[in-house]
Amino acid sequence: MKLSDYIGFGVFLGWGLWWLVFPNSVIRFYTRFHSGKVRLPRPLGVRLAGALWIVLVIMLAVFAKK
Repeated sequence: MKLSDYIGFGVFLGWGLWWLVFPNSVIRFYTRFHSGKVRLPRPLGVRLAGALWIVLVIMLAVFAKK
């Protein structure tokens, strides 16, 4: 893998870690764009989405390896 691949992997992994570790921060960030017009997710749901995102990024990195 090239350096740019590692940087991209780190960015996408960091995105998932943010969702997993700081779900309330993600919810506040999300509400700024929707201003209360949608139903807010629970922190557990955000954590689950973050964990699934991390698994997806790792699986893509493993299977995309040439």
